Amino acid sequence: MNSAQEGSGANRMVNGVGQMRSWRRIANVALAVLLALPLGLMLQGAQQEDWVLADALPPSGEAAALIMFAAMAIGPLARLAGGRSEAVRWLMRRRRNIGVVAFAYAALHLGIYIVDMGAFDLMLAEIGAPGIWTGWLALALMALPAAASNDRAMRFLRGWWKPVQRLVYPVVALTLVHWAILMYGWREPLVHVAPMLALYAAAVIRPLFARKRTDR
Repeated sequence: MNSAQEGSGANRMVNGVGQMRSWRRIANVALAVLLALPLGLMLQGAQQEDWVLADALPPSGEAAALIMFAAMAIGPLARLAGGRSEAVRWLMRRRRNIGVVAFAYAALHLGIYIVDMGAFDLMLAEIGAPGIWTGWLALALMALPAAASNDRAMRFLRGWWKPVQRLVYPVVALTLVHWAILMYGWREPLVHVAPMLALYAAAVIRPLFARKRTDR
């Protein structure tokens, strides 16, 4: 290989690295916009004359649930992609951050609920209702993996880190029950969680079919 060819190869490599960095910057901005969009829509809705604080309860809760489902869907998506997709690897590196944003929306949902209720005795009076205590318990469990979603917590917890992160599974179940009771039906929550469940099912089923083919 002569010097001209070496120089051309080096230029292509530099250009490729530059394009990858540009793509990542654009993707980071796009992700930030998407994650902030529910908050922006809630703030926009608050400008309406007939708006009351309780109007922000459903969208804040739905944002928390949908972003949590999206964060959880990245794991099975990565297993299905097999590490071949740069986009999926990029998502994997941001999965914990997306989960923390989901918790932030859940905390906002709780804050709106507390302010809207306005009195501790009123909250205490209804805490035994299934549609209420499921939400409290989901948030309490969700706080643990959210707090542990950093490298320092991973080093501190060691072997306990994964069990803490797996608390998101009961959180999903509690969230679905909470959502279904308060929205008077299962259709809406199940439609929204279905893509995540489908990815988990595909990630479990595909290796089984691959094993059967190799056994033939």
